[in-house]
Amino acid sequence: MSDPQFYHIGDPFIGLIEECSELIHILCKSKRFGLDGCHPSRPAEGTVKERIFFEMEDVQKRIREVKEILENES
Repeated sequence: MSDPQFYHIGDPFIGLIEECSELIHILCKSKRFGLDGCHPSRPAEGTVKERIFFEMEDVQKRIREVKEILENES
């Protein structure tokens, strides 16, 4: 998940890559721990299913950001 404090630091394209990798990571965890399971060392972060939704939202935000940059290129 993106830390709002650091959201606008760095290259937006790298931010999108990082968010995609986090989504891929939790999708892999869904196959290991199941959707209703929790990461054993971080149960406070919620179920895998909840984390997938959070990561998808982060990816969608970054996609919108990159799309806006590309649309404004001259």
